[in-house]
Amino acid sequence: MSRPLSSEAIAIALATGCRSLRFDPDLPRLGEPLEIHESIGSTSDRVAELGQAGAAEGWAVFAETQTAGRGRGGNRWSAPPGRNLTVSLLLRPDWPISHWPRMAHVAGLAVARAAQPWSEEVPLLLKWPNDVYADGRKLAGMLLELKGGRQDPHLVLGIGINVNSLPDDFPTPLRPTVTTLRILNGGNLIDRNHLAGALLAELTALYQTAGTGFSEILSQMHRRSLLLGRRIQFQQQGAWREGELTGFGESGEMEVRIGTRTELVAAAEMVRLADNRA
Repeated sequence: MSRPLSSEAIAIALATGCRSLRFDPDLPRLGEPLEIHESIGSTSDRVAELGQAGAAEGWAVFAETQTAGRGRGGNRWSAPPGRNLTVSLLLRPDWPISHWPRMAHVAGLAVARAAQPWSEEVPLLLKWPNDVYADGRKLAGMLLELKGGRQDPHLVLGIGINVNSLPDDFPTPLRPTVTTLRILNGGNLIDRNHLAGALLAELTALYQTAGTGFSEILSQMHRRSLLLGRRIQFQQQGAWREGELTGFGESGEMEVRIGTRTELVAAAEMVRLADNRA
């Protein structure tokens, strides 16, 4: 079993990661302050409470286990206690709200960049809009929620990464579809505190540029895309449509060629490869 999550250890890893990345040191780091719970219903619900109470941007909530963790579409996020990484953050971007969906792509890229050193042989790829895959299996997922209404709009960003679990830790139906960093790292245990600090550093660096410098993030999305250049199926209002993903719009929307025309798709309930492998 990996060592427990530690505020001090995460802070040290965050500081180390920040020194290796280029960004404005005068701007706040995400993950300061942070809290760690042994057990909680949902880290995102806790961050939503903090946001409603007027807490400052950057607050991060970690948990060793969640009893009501959730993913997109109301799905439950399965995470055995003490083995993986679940964290939610409070964000108050000073960009136009129309650009706030960019944070889903920022989060996916940050996870891929932070976790890649533990998966040297297998590239970590982004499955639009908010999953990270390795070898065709899901490694991590993100959930971005807009809270606060018109009076106090803010974002709650939830991230779940499969870190030290083994296949038997997951429900039987999920085992063929998921992977973990431990599996990708030859069965070796991963220091979750190190990973948490690296993730917060990557999020901080990318967040600082996402409002006005999203073009570089788009470039990295192209390089890491699981779906680019392939036929996909996507669901909108319960109906499935199919086309070829040819690129991404200026805020990360899918550019999909359907027949002879290309459409920008900003939202979809589900996205999958047309051959149903991911």
